[in-house]
Amino acid sequence: MRAFYLEALAPLGYVTYFDDEEYGMLGLKPRDGSPDFWLHVGNGEQPDLVLEGGDVEKRPGRAHVAFDAESPDLVDSWYQGAVKAGGISNGAPGIRKIVSENYYAAFVLDPLGNNIEVVHYRPAATA
Repeated sequence: MRAFYLEALAPLGYVTYFDDEEYGMLGLKPRDGSPDFWLHVGNGEQPDLVLEGGDVEKRPGRAHVAFDAESPDLVDSWYQGAVKAGGISNGAPGIRKIVSENYYAAFVLDPLGNNIEVVHYRPAATA
């Protein structure tokens, strides 16, 4: 799946921002933009990534796709809409301290069981 997204998004100007094959995580961003597409693919042996508050049954091989939101309010709106549309909550909106004090995210399982995340994350400025 990694190769597919790398090739499919290349014409849109996406480049790799983060790549960790051990955990199956890939972060992509537009050439001159912030990272806005994250993919985590289970390898069939390890359980899917779970960040605080999730209720995943640890089924291996499921995809985890993340999208960037401009604000925490947009994360909240997306979560409410996704659950209303039939998604299953996998983590209500909130800060995920395991990642960062600035990482506000929500998780919903789609009808196929894929973990969809919408996140508002702005790293703290470094001195």
